[in-house]
Amino acid sequence: MWWQNIKQDMYFLMQEHKVGLPMWPYKYRILLRENRMEIANSNDLQDIELDWEYLQVHAVPQLNQKIDLGAINPVDTMTVLAGVLKILVL
Repeated sequence: MWWQNIKQDMYFLMQEHKVGLPMWPYKYRILLRENRMEIANSNDLQDIELDWEYLQVHAVPQLNQKIDLGAINPVDTMTVLAGVLKILVL
């Protein structure tokens, strides 16, 4: 009711507050579509557009990748595990 979608994709919603200041501390925000968690906000359209582009370049490729445990080298896994155990024992 207070927010209008101005841009959206599979992962994110960009919204503009219909009233803006002083009713709300910022005019624009970006939400995760999955759970409506706010991940960016701004009073400047240009700034929120930059945030949108950053998410498209850096977050979306990672969201599209699956974690393949079979692709992890077992030797590397054991080295990391040994390092973690060493820290925990200290």
